Amino acid sequence: MKRRELSPLADPVFKRVFGEEKEILMELINAVMQLEHPVVSIEYLPPELLPESIDKKTTIVDVRCTDDVGRLFIVEMQVARQKSLKKRVLFNAARVYGRQIPQGLDYDDLQPVFALCLVDHIIEHGTDRWKHKYIIVNADDPDRCIKEVEMHFIELSKCRKRSNFNLEDSLDRWVKYFIDPKFIKSFTMNTQYNYPNLKKAVELLDESNYTEGQLVAYDKYLDSIRSWNSSMKLSYEEGQHLVVSILRSLKEGKSIKAIASEYSVEVSYIENLRKEFL
Repeated sequence: MKRRELSPLADPVFKRVFGEEKEILMELINAVMQLEHPVVSIEYLPPELLPESIDKKTTIVDVRCTDDVGRLFIVEMQVARQKSLKKRVLFNAARVYGRQIPQGLDYDDLQPVFALCLVDHIIEHGTDRWKHKYIIVNADDPDRCIKEVEMHFIELSKCRKRSNFNLEDSLDRWVKYFIDPKFIKSFTMNTQYNYPNLKKAVELLDESNYTEGQLVAYDKYLDSIRSWNSSMKLSYEEGQHLVVSILRSLKEGKSIKAIASEYSVEVSYIENLRKEFL
Protein backbone atom coordinates (compact mmCIF):
# COMPACT_ATOMS: atom_id res chain seq x y z
CA MET A 1 0.00 0.00 0.00
CA LYS A 2 1.29 3.43 -0.96
CA ARG A 3 2.43 5.49 2.02
CA ARG A 4 0.92 8.89 2.65
CA GLU A 5 2.85 12.11 2.29
CA LEU A 6 1.81 14.26 5.24
CA SER A 7 1.20 17.99 5.07
CA PRO A 8 4.03 20.21 6.36
CA LEU A 9 1.35 22.66 7.54
CA ALA A 10 -0.13 20.20 10.04
CA ASP A 11 0.91 20.95 13.59
CA PRO A 12 2.34 17.48 14.47
CA VAL A 13 4.37 17.40 11.25
CA PHE A 14 5.62 20.97 11.60
CA LYS A 15 6.87 20.20 15.10
CA ARG A 16 8.53 16.97 13.93
CA VAL A 17 10.40 18.69 11.09
CA PHE A 18 11.26 22.04 12.65
CA GLY A 19 11.06 21.17 16.33
CA GLU A 20 13.53 18.29 16.15
CA GLU A 21 15.82 19.03 13.20
CA LYS A 22 18.10 21.92 14.13
CA GLU A 23 19.77 22.33 10.76
CA ILE A 24 16.40 22.57 9.01
CA LEU A 25 15.07 25.14 11.48
CA MET A 26 18.21 27.27 11.22
CA GLU A 27 17.99 27.32 7.44
CA LEU A 28 14.34 28.42 7.59
CA ILE A 29 15.10 31.18 10.11
CA ASN A 30 18.02 32.49 8.07
CA ALA A 31 16.02 32.36 4.83
CA VAL A 32 13.15 34.39 6.26
CA MET A 33 14.89 36.87 8.56
CA GLN A 34 18.04 37.67 6.57
CA LEU A 35 19.87 38.60 9.77
CA GLU A 36 23.10 40.57 9.65
CA HIS A 37 24.66 37.74 11.65
CA PRO A 38 23.02 34.46 10.52
CA VAL A 39 22.12 31.77 13.01
CA VAL A 40 24.86 29.14 13.10
CA SER A 41 23.88 27.08 16.15
CA ILE A 42 20.70 26.64 18.20
CA GLU A 43 19.40 24.92 21.28
CA TYR A 44 15.72 24.12 21.62
CA LEU A 45 13.81 25.61 24.54
CA PRO A 46 10.72 24.14 26.24
CA PRO A 47 7.58 24.84 24.18
CA GLU A 48 5.36 27.73 25.20
CA LEU A 49 1.81 26.61 25.94
CA LEU A 50 -0.76 29.30 25.20
CA PRO A 51 -4.44 29.38 26.13
CA GLU A 52 -5.60 30.42 22.66
CA SER A 53 -6.84 27.57 20.49
CA ILE A 54 -8.67 26.76 17.28
CA ASP A 55 -11.71 25.24 18.89
CA LYS A 56 -10.88 25.34 22.63
CA LYS A 57 -9.41 21.86 22.23
CA THR A 58 -6.21 22.42 20.27
CA THR A 59 -3.47 24.19 22.24
CA ILE A 60 -0.91 26.25 20.34
CA VAL A 61 2.66 25.14 20.99
CA ASP A 62 5.52 27.17 19.58
CA VAL A 63 8.87 25.86 18.38
CA ARG A 64 11.30 27.92 20.45
CA CYS A 65 15.08 28.09 20.46
CA THR A 66 18.08 30.23 21.33
CA ASP A 67 21.25 30.59 19.28
CA ASP A 68 24.91 30.63 20.28
CA VAL A 69 24.85 34.37 21.08
CA GLY A 70 21.67 34.20 23.15
CA ARG A 71 19.11 35.51 20.66
CA LEU A 72 15.66 33.99 21.12
CA PHE A 73 13.47 32.65 18.31
CA ILE A 74 9.81 31.66 18.25
CA VAL A 75 8.51 29.86 15.16
CA GLU A 76 4.93 28.73 14.58
CA MET A 77 2.52 27.59 11.91
CA GLN A 78 -1.01 29.04 11.99
CA VAL A 79 -3.45 27.37 9.61
CA ALA A 80 -6.82 28.47 10.97
CA ARG A 81 -7.79 32.12 11.08
CA GLN A 82 -7.37 33.52 14.54
CA LYS A 83 -8.70 36.77 15.93
CA SER A 84 -5.98 39.29 16.82
CA LEU A 85 -3.21 37.03 15.52
CA LYS A 86 -0.61 39.79 15.30
CA LYS A 87 -1.41 40.98 18.81
CA ARG A 88 -1.02 37.44 20.14
CA VAL A 89 2.34 36.98 18.41
CA LEU A 90 3.51 40.34 19.77
CA PHE A 91 2.30 39.49 23.26
CA ASN A 92 4.09 36.15 23.20
CA ALA A 93 7.33 37.69 21.89
CA ALA A 94 7.19 40.51 24.47
CA ARG A 95 6.60 37.99 27.24
CA VAL A 96 9.63 35.96 26.19
CA TYR A 97 11.67 39.18 26.05
CA GLY A 98 10.57 40.27 29.53
CA ARG A 99 11.14 36.89 31.13
CA GLN A 100 14.89 37.32 30.72
CA ILE A 101 14.97 39.76 33.67
CA PRO A 102 14.26 37.16 36.42
CA GLN A 103 17.35 35.31 35.20
CA GLY A 104 19.43 38.05 36.81
CA LEU A 105 20.18 39.96 33.63
CA ASP A 106 20.67 43.70 33.42
CA TYR A 107 18.63 45.57 30.81
CA ASP A 108 21.80 45.92 28.75
CA ASP A 109 22.11 42.13 28.74
CA LEU A 110 18.64 41.48 27.31
CA GLN A 111 18.79 39.57 24.05
CA PRO A 112 16.47 40.29 21.10
CA VAL A 113 13.47 38.10 20.36
CA PHE A 114 12.51 37.12 16.82
CA ALA A 115 9.06 35.70 16.07
CA LEU A 116 8.21 33.95 12.81
CA CYS A 117 4.60 33.08 12.06
CA LEU A 118 3.69 31.20 8.88
CA VAL A 119 -0.01 31.68 8.17
CA ASP A 120 -2.18 29.92 5.61
CA HIS A 121 -4.60 32.81 5.22
CA ILE A 122 -4.51 36.54 4.52
CA ILE A 123 -3.66 38.89 7.38
CA GLU A 124 -2.77 41.96 5.32
CA HIS A 125 -5.51 42.89 2.87
CA GLY A 126 -5.14 45.38 0.04
CA THR A 127 -1.59 44.37 -0.86
CA ASP A 128 0.07 41.56 -2.81
CA ARG A 129 3.02 41.64 -0.44
CA TRP A 130 3.21 38.27 1.32
CA LYS A 131 6.22 38.76 3.60
CA HIS A 132 5.90 41.23 6.46
CA LYS A 133 8.45 42.38 9.02
CA TYR A 134 7.45 44.43 12.06
CA ILE A 135 9.80 46.37 14.32
CA ILE A 136 9.42 49.49 16.47
CA VAL A 137 10.15 52.50 14.27
CA ASN A 138 10.59 56.18 15.15
CA ALA A 139 7.58 57.82 13.48
CA ASP A 140 9.54 61.02 12.78
CA ASP A 141 12.72 59.31 11.64
CA PRO A 142 12.08 55.79 10.23
CA ASP A 143 15.82 55.13 9.98
CA ARG A 144 15.88 55.02 13.77
CA CYS A 145 14.29 51.91 15.20
CA ILE A 146 14.28 49.47 18.08
CA LYS A 147 14.90 45.93 16.89
CA GLU A 148 14.71 44.14 20.22
CA VAL A 149 11.47 42.45 19.19
CA GLU A 150 11.00 41.53 15.53
CA MET A 151 7.94 39.83 14.08
CA HIS A 152 7.96 38.16 10.68
CA PHE A 153 4.83 36.89 8.94
CA ILE A 154 4.66 34.80 5.78
CA GLU A 155 1.23 34.64 4.09
CA LEU A 156 1.27 31.23 2.39
CA SER A 157 -2.21 31.69 0.91
CA LYS A 158 -0.95 34.59 -1.22
CA CYS A 159 2.05 32.53 -2.28
CA ARG A 160 -0.25 29.85 -3.71
CA LYS A 161 -1.17 32.36 -6.42
CA ARG A 162 2.43 33.11 -7.31
CA SER A 163 3.96 31.86 -10.54
CA ASN A 164 7.34 33.55 -10.21
CA PHE A 165 9.20 31.39 -7.71
CA ASN A 166 12.96 31.72 -7.90
CA LEU A 167 14.13 28.32 -6.72
CA GLU A 168 17.68 29.58 -6.44
CA ASP A 169 16.45 31.81 -3.61
CA SER A 170 16.38 30.11 -0.21
CA LEU A 171 13.18 31.82 0.97
CA ASP A 172 11.31 30.93 -2.20
CA ARG A 173 12.41 27.31 -1.86
CA TRP A 174 11.05 27.08 1.69
CA VAL A 175 7.80 28.82 0.79
CA LYS A 176 7.41 26.37 -2.08
CA TYR A 177 8.06 23.53 0.36
CA PHE A 178 5.11 24.56 2.52
CA ILE A 179 2.63 24.94 -0.33
CA ASP A 180 3.86 22.22 -2.72
CA PRO A 181 6.54 19.97 -1.19
CA LYS A 182 6.54 17.67 -4.21
CA PHE A 183 8.26 20.37 -6.26
CA ILE A 184 11.67 19.03 -5.25
CA LYS A 185 10.97 15.94 -7.35
CA SER A 186 11.35 18.14 -10.43
CA PHE A 187 15.00 18.69 -9.46
CA THR A 188 17.70 16.37 -10.73
CA MET A 189 19.28 14.14 -8.10
CA ASN A 190 22.42 16.28 -8.16
CA THR A 191 20.38 19.44 -7.57
CA GLN A 192 18.49 17.80 -4.71
CA TYR A 193 21.77 17.00 -2.98
CA ASN A 194 22.69 20.69 -3.19
CA TYR A 195 19.87 21.32 -0.72
CA PRO A 196 20.28 18.60 1.92
CA ASN A 197 18.06 20.25 4.54
CA LEU A 198 15.23 20.78 2.08
CA LYS A 199 15.60 17.22 0.82
CA LYS A 200 15.45 15.88 4.37
CA ALA A 201 12.45 18.08 5.20
CA VAL A 202 10.58 16.54 2.26
CA GLU A 203 11.60 13.02 3.21
CA LEU A 204 10.27 13.62 6.75
CA LEU A 205 6.78 14.09 5.30
CA ASP A 206 6.59 10.37 4.58
CA GLU A 207 4.30 8.75 7.14
CA SER A 208 6.89 6.03 7.81
CA ASN A 209 8.77 8.60 9.92
CA TYR A 210 5.95 8.78 12.46
CA THR A 211 4.73 6.48 15.18
CA GLU A 212 1.16 5.21 15.27
CA GLY A 213 0.41 7.68 18.04
CA GLN A 214 1.80 10.57 16.02
CA LEU A 215 -0.29 9.57 13.01
CA VAL A 216 -3.40 9.46 15.19
CA ALA A 217 -2.55 12.98 16.41
CA TYR A 218 -2.07 14.06 12.78
CA ASP A 219 -5.50 12.76 11.75
CA LYS A 220 -7.13 14.38 14.78
CA TYR A 221 -5.46 17.67 13.91
CA LEU A 222 -6.75 17.55 10.32
CA ASP A 223 -10.21 16.70 11.61
CA SER A 224 -10.16 19.68 14.00
CA ILE A 225 -9.16 21.99 11.13
CA ARG A 226 -11.94 20.63 8.88
CA SER A 227 -14.48 21.02 11.69
CA TRP A 228 -13.32 24.55 12.39
CA ASN A 229 -13.51 25.51 8.70
CA SER A 230 -17.01 24.04 8.45
CA SER A 231 -18.21 25.97 11.50
CA MET A 232 -16.70 29.19 10.15
CA LYS A 233 -18.41 28.66 6.79
CA LEU A 234 -21.73 28.01 8.51
CA SER A 235 -21.34 31.10 10.70
CA TYR A 236 -20.53 33.19 7.63
CA GLU A 237 -23.57 31.90 5.73
CA GLU A 238 -25.83 32.51 8.73
CA GLY A 239 -24.43 36.01 9.12
CA GLN A 240 -25.05 36.78 5.46
CA HIS A 241 -28.63 35.56 5.76
CA LEU A 242 -29.16 37.73 8.85
CA VAL A 243 -27.86 40.85 7.10
CA VAL A 244 -30.09 40.26 4.06
CA SER A 245 -33.14 39.75 6.29
CA ILE A 246 -32.48 42.92 8.28
CA LEU A 247 -31.95 45.02 5.17
CA ARG A 248 -35.17 43.66 3.70
CA SER A 249 -37.03 44.63 6.88
CA LEU A 250 -35.56 48.14 6.76
CA LYS A 251 -36.65 48.57 3.16
CA GLU A 252 -40.15 47.46 4.14
CA GLY A 253 -40.25 50.37 6.60
CA LYS A 254 -40.12 48.45 9.87
CA SER A 255 -38.73 50.34 12.84
CA ILE A 256 -35.19 49.69 14.00
CA LYS A 257 -36.38 48.73 17.48
CA ALA A 258 -38.85 46.22 16.06
CA ILE A 259 -36.18 44.66 13.84
CA ALA A 260 -33.73 44.49 16.74
CA SER A 261 -36.31 42.68 18.83
CA GLU A 262 -37.23 40.30 16.02
CA TYR A 263 -33.66 39.22 15.28
CA SER A 264 -32.26 39.59 18.83
CA VAL A 265 -29.51 42.03 17.83
CA GLU A 266 -28.40 45.41 19.14
CA VAL A 267 -30.02 48.56 17.77
CA SER A 268 -26.56 49.94 16.99
CA TYR A 269 -25.86 46.93 14.74
CA ILE A 270 -28.92 47.70 12.63
CA GLU A 271 -28.09 51.41 12.51
CA ASN A 272 -24.62 50.59 11.20
CA LEU A 273 -26.07 48.31 8.52
CA ARG A 274 -28.46 51.03 7.42
CA LYS A 275 -25.63 53.59 7.18
CA GLU A 276 -23.44 51.21 5.21
CA PHE A 277 -25.94 49.71 2.77
CA LEU A 278 -28.96 52.01 2.52
